[in-house]
Amino acid sequence: MRIKILFLFLSLQFAYNQDRELIQGKVIYRNINVVAANVINNTSQNTTITDDLGEFQIYAREGDEIIFSSVQYIIRTVRITDEIIKNKRLTIQINERIQELDEVVITPDNTEKFLDLKEEEFKGFDYIADKSTRVQNNLTETRQLKNGVDFVNIFKLLKTIIDSKSEEEKESLLASEVIPYLFEDDFFTESLLLASSQIVDFLIYIDSRPNSVDILLEKNQFLLIDFLLNESIRYKEINE
Repeated sequence: MRIKILFLFLSLQFAYNQDRELIQGKVIYRNINVVAANVINNTSQNTTITDDLGEFQIYAREGDEIIFSSVQYIIRTVRITDEIIKNKRLTIQINERIQELDEVVITPDNTEKFLDLKEEEFKGFDYIADKSTRVQNNLTETRQLKNGVDFVNIFKLLKTIIDSKSEEEKESLLASEVIPYLFEDDFFTESLLLASSQIVDFLIYIDSRPNSVDILLEKNQFLLIDFLLNESIRYKEINE
């Protein structure tokens, strides 16, 4: 029975991706390959992460929304264009979330030249002849993302919880009542870098923040995670 279910799941996944092209990509921060960044096709809900060279592959078609996310970097969204589909490759530069000391300054001109050089690296691969070869990603071969964050399941849980509430219940909803259903403790300790003893206090703090319930009602897991990351930084600054 399990084999039949697995076969059915793979068949459905194949059928869903049949009209999508396999895109090869690379995620960089300045001149550094970004390892274990989450790459999510928000249109098809397919997910992967970058390997130890910052490279990834994901099925996409024109118009799909691809989201790049990592704990230490700002979330970036890219809309797949016809040019990306034709090239079958994509180089993304992301920005660091935490402000650094000004050790190196890269002007827009330098950034553009650097991205052009990265695109040249991709030209060394014959994607048309080799597009069926799967990129071996040793970091993960499952849908479970970095630090135990499964974006697909978070979206489903969040939507289910909010949709089950009446209008009266939504008006008195507290973020601290919903968030523990969405994340395990290790999300708070490993991704938000909070101490275990701070989790409850942090949730109480979240209830006091403006728009915390509005973000839940948006039923957007990426807005929620970005909100929690930013608020955890503020919380730690207050409690230093």
